[in-house]
Amino acid sequence: MAIVFDSHTIKTITLFETLTHVEVKDCIINEDSIYFLVEEGKLENLKSNNGVSIKNLEKVFNKRIRVLEYSKDLVDFLKKSIKGVKEIRVRNEKNGKIVELSVDNSFKSFLIGKNGKNIKVLRQILKRNYQVDDVVVR
Repeated sequence: MAIVFDSHTIKTITLFETLTHVEVKDCIINEDSIYFLVEEGKLENLKSNNGVSIKNLEKVFNKRIRVLEYSKDLVDFLKKSIKGVKEIRVRNEKNGKIVELSVDNSFKSFLIGKNGKNIKVLRQILKRNYQVDDVVVR
């Protein structure tokens, strides 16, 4: 599935890459947050600072910044991206690929987010980058 970005998203990605020197694979912008999916192995570059911290980026974009690291392996990506995940099941069914996540109760509300916004973004990232059709949280 080819990911198509609008001009605002392209400008956001370009600014992020210019400031951090970290390549972006995907980006999702919502009303109060920006989610960047960076290439595998590049999250450490961002954490080592390169002169720009996440807090500085939040000031530049005037939104909360979330950075996730891509992995070729879906299960590895989910383990690195979701706190408190206990079990991950990937099922291929007639109606598509479904991911079931079993998460500690203390992290469930964070994963889902207010009005379901975090799980909605996770579903978008998984659909666009891993061809996952649905995510179920248990």
